[in-house]
This record gives sequence, structure tokens and C-alpha cells, in this order.
Amino acid sequence: MTKKALVFISNGSEEIEAVTTIDVLRRAEIEVDVVSIEANGHDAVKCSRNVYVVPDKSLDDIKNNQYDCVVIPGGNDGSKAMAANAQVGQILTKHYQDGKVVAAICAGPRAFLAHKIGIDHKHTITCYPTVRKEFTDGEPYKLDTPDHLVCHSTHTEKDAEGKVYHLVTSQGPATTMLFALKLIELLKGQDEATKVKDGLLV
Repeated sequence: MTKKALVFISNGSEEIEAVTTIDVLRRAEIEVDVVSIEANGHDAVKCSRNVYVVPDKSLDDIKNNQYDCVVIPGGNDGSKAMAANAQVGQILTKHYQDGKVVAAICAGPRAFLAHKIGIDHKHTITCYPTVRKEFTDGEPYKLDTPDHLVCHSTHTEKDAEGKVYHLVTSQGPATTMLFALKLIELLKGQDEATKVKDGLLV
């Protein structure tokens, strides 16, 4: 079965983090929907360094869709917009609760905090260094050590179902490729991640 990922974008998103994640996931034949959270959801968004990215879909187009992975890129203004968007919060919450992979990079974890994603499960996260001050270590997340560029944190329910909840976070533009490769590993396995990694000369 084809794996599907959703990558949110907005005005002020960090373009390296958005576009690199989209590109690397597609190299693994993961179906990626690039979704604008802007009111004019089919218009190009102006990213943080004045690069324009054209979305595939709007929020209204995907409100009933189910994905294997949902990604929040960074960018100061973009991440704040996603943290303030109730529809983004609903989509993150649903996918998290369904045991899908939810992921954020750079300033993107702000959206996790704002929408209370996984706050009862004491996940460990990382983020852009200057954004760390917005989090209190241990409440509701533990902050990973700065030398860990990508953090995959899980919580497993201690019941018969044993559902696993996933948060994946990373630090910034230069760590995006490692971030995307971790998502491939989780969605399609280590062999596929290694194949894409080798092709990228990482």
C-alpha cells in the first residue's frame, strides 16, 4: 500500500525544510500532499526567504483525508501561523491519536505545544536552538540534548492494544535531510531509507 504524507506550508514557512522534506519523501515513492493553510489555499505561498511554493491542495481539500505522516516545517512566521490555526491542530490531533507519525522541524514544534500534541505522554523533542527557550524542559516535553539532530520519541500504551504514538522533531535547515530520511525509515523501513540516502550521497 502506498504511504501518504501531508506537508503543511504557509507564508513564512522555511523553504529548505518544506521543499527538502517533500523532495526526499517523494524519492521514496511516498505520496506527498503539499497543503497551504492560507485563506487562498491554492495560491503560492511566500516562504521565509522569498521563495514561492505552489501547494497541491488547500485545507478544505484534505479535511477528510487520512495520512501516514503529517509534517510541520519551521520558519518563524510560518510556525506561528500553524500554531494559531485550529484546523492544523485538529489534523495533528487526529493523526497523533491514530498512531500516525507527526513530525516538526526547527520552530515547527511550537505547533505541537500550541495544539497540545502528546502532552500527556512526556515525549522528548528537539527544535531550533533559539526556540528551546519557549519550552520548559520536562513540562510537557523533555528537551533532547543539543547534539541530537533528529529525535524520534514514542509512547506505547500499556494495555492489550499497545498503541504506539510518534513524535519526530529536528533542529533546522541543515538537518532537514536527516529528518526526512528518518521519516522514510518509519514509513517504509530502513532498507528504503538507506537506498534513498545512498542516492543522495548523504
